[in-house]
Amino acid sequence: MLFKREIFITRDLKLMHRIRDILGTKGIRTTVKIGSTFNQGKYHGTPGIDSESSYEYRIFVKRKDYEKAVFFLK
Repeated sequence: MLFKREIFITRDLKLMHRIRDILGTKGIRTTVKIGSTFNQGKYHGTPGIDSESSYEYRIFVKRKDYEKAVFFLK
């Protein structure tokens, strides 16, 4: 992600899609990096932990679009 800048971090999948939709309608392309907040192991889940919050979504935009993206998200 050398030429990109992080604009938003969330664990909510619906919010991630909403942010990408807002920026997409304004002509700003986004990239998402998905990471697990814990080792899910063989069975892709851990008892007692909500699976919806087990992933972290990091949204990136091009460096030149960063200021414009911040403006549209306020």
